[in-house]
Amino acid sequence: MSQCSPFTTYYYKSPLGWIEIIENEEGLASLQFVTSAPLLNENNNEFSSSVKDDLDHYFNKGQLKPSVKLSPSGTPFQKKIWGILKEIPNGKTKTYKDVALAHGDLKSIRAIANAIGKNPILIFIPCHRVIGSDGSMTGYAGGIERKNRLLALEGMSIQKTLDL
Repeated sequence: MSQCSPFTTYYYKSPLGWIEIIENEEGLASLQFVTSAPLLNENNNEFSSSVKDDLDHYFNKGQLKPSVKLSPSGTPFQKKIWGILKEIPNGKTKTYKDVALAHGDLKSIRAIANAIGKNPILIFIPCHRVIGSDGSMTGYAGGIERKNRLLALEGMSIQKTLDL
């Protein structure tokens, strides 16, 4: 890993908009969609190149294989839930209930949904793969349209069947 200040920020232009990437001394701390283009995007090092290569591979092939260490800040509970999300296979979805069952406590479903909503590393910790029990596209920090597009990129059918 490169030597860097406590946090190094750089940007990636994805097919879904700009992504802000924040690296800390331990690894990738944050990956979030941002609404405006950066003024400057000159922070390039071996780590940033690896993250950008991982994102290029994902957006070109629909397959997520992060090669960098993830270093999200969060509570032990949040980190446990984010670990469960990383186990959801590419191109598959799980419901909030599925995540709660994997955690071992169905009663904690609201706390689990809250932890998922605080995921600081979008895409690499694939919270976009978590959907409602009825198959609905529920909240996503990057926006529901991006969530749908990420799932479609991974080969998922995002069309919900409605019984009327």
